[in-house]
Amino acid sequence: MKKIAYFIFSLLFIANYSYSQGEVEALKYSRNELYGTARAMAMGNAFGALGGDITGVSINPAGIGVYRSSEVVGTLGLQQNTANVGDIDKKVNDFNLHNLGFVGYFPLRNDVMPMINFGFSYNRQKTFNNDINAVGDGKSAMIDYMADISYGIDSRTMEMGDDKPDPFLGPNWLSILAFNTRLINDHVDANGNFYYTPYNEGQTPHQQIILQERGYIDNYDFTIGTTINTVLNVGLTLNISDINHSYYTDFVESFNTGGYTLNNEIRTNGAGIGAKLGVIYRPVNSFRIGLAYHTPTWYSMTEIYQARVDDDLGADGGEGYKKGWVNSGKYTNYYDLKTPDKWVLSGAAVLGNSFILSADYELMNYQNIKLSVPPRPNLTDEQKEIDAHWYDIDNEYINKDFKAASTVRVGAEYRFTPQFSGRLGYAWIQNPYESDFSKAGEAAVSGSNTIYRMEGDTNYFTGGFGYRFNRNFYADLAVVYQTQEDQLYPFPNLYNYNGDTRGNLVIDASPFTLKNTSVRGLLTLGYRF
Repeated sequence: MKKIAYFIFSLLFIANYSYSQGEVEALKYSRNELYGTARAMAMGNAFGALGGDITGVSINPAGIGVYRSSEVVGTLGLQQNTANVGDIDKKVNDFNLHNLGFVGYFPLRNDVMPMINFGFSYNRQKTFNNDINAVGDGKSAMIDYMADISYGIDSRTMEMGDDKPDPFLGPNWLSILAFNTRLINDHVDANGNFYYTPYNEGQTPHQQIILQERGYIDNYDFTIGTTINTVLNVGLTLNISDINHSYYTDFVESFNTGGYTLNNEIRTNGAGIGAKLGVIYRPVNSFRIGLAYHTPTWYSMTEIYQARVDDDLGADGGEGYKKGWVNSGKYTNYYDLKTPDKWVLSGAAVLGNSFILSADYELMNYQNIKLSVPPRPNLTDEQKEIDAHWYDIDNEYINKDFKAASTVRVGAEYRFTPQFSGRLGYAWIQNPYESDFSKAGEAAVSGSNTIYRMEGDTNYFTGGFGYRFNRNFYADLAVVYQTQEDQLYPFPNLYNYNGDTRGNLVIDASPFTLKNTSVRGLLTLGYRF
């Protein structure tokens, strides 16, 4: 056992709720994917300046002013996600409704503002459908990590029993589970409590991550817009978002004498609200410029979680050792999340009736993510002050570790005949990490769930075609291929700190390389009237 106090992590574990949230969870619900109709997806979702498509309206509300008729549209999607670690592939198939929308066209018979349009759309903004299995030998053991982060904690506050306070109402979940299963033991000297593990001297830990994730983020847009003097479109959207997410992990670590399993189960639900404003300017018939602003989404979140350790490390547990388990029981946490705002700059060239070339650029500053405690009634002034600053350290981590990130989307459409069109597109979504944070592999995890992904850039390659059966009815098909390479950490790296200065690496998590690929097939059917 190394007698090292880790400044950053000790602050984190003191400050959080019993399970609480950190930068990992905040990013998960703030980073978006490409979504939309088959036509928009086939063109890389580069629709911010084009409008006339329900996805274009979701990107830039001014796009609703391009409509000159009413429309009903829906998109079905079949998706296969593959997670590869080493020679292990895990696949998950998903079939669902990707979007559904309606636009109502209401002419005003006015030369300046000839109409006003209203629209509603539902979009599946993000999916969490992943199975991951990673196996390998680690450079450092999780039980060493458990021992080191427990430095300075009074073991009496972690004891479990009918006549003792519930230790899981405090912040140190991982330490509590490890201490009560005797994965770590305490020792008190003149410097206070420190912890050691008797199991892995000279042994290489064999580690396995088993992860199952399910869920979605759905978005509901209510939009109004018009056109002014046939050159300027304006639009406003009120959007409501819904999160449903379940996350199950098993971390298995074994040595020559046996092993143990750390299990975490987290279920998260949330509802949020935000707004979008946009304009599209058409200086000439063949060229359009778009600008849109998306406010943050303000979420109210509810989380139910529990953890368990099953221990079978064998005779080296010492006198009185018995294999067994410790279960935390279920707990509920409520918190508020504010996602980053977003700016979207777009341009499109419409050349006659045959060719369209379009590009979008998005900028999101992930440093603006904020966690907070929701308002509670009947609090004293002191309690209000505590709530107001409860997530200060987590928000400080977010501000330090994240940065502004870009998204670039380009697409083209060529109309071979008045009925048949072909489309191609590409999109790139930049990861939001500061380079120093990404290299250090030192995320501020919360509770006992230490497994996290350091996500890489995302690339989308898209294509498809569309066919118009008559002036009213049309169908579009798209294929979307998505790639992303992540670093999958079983637990964060730990460093020796001198004040705020990072020193030597003392716990090496040796992350797995996780290669994610996804293939989507989309069918959109629409009717204009």
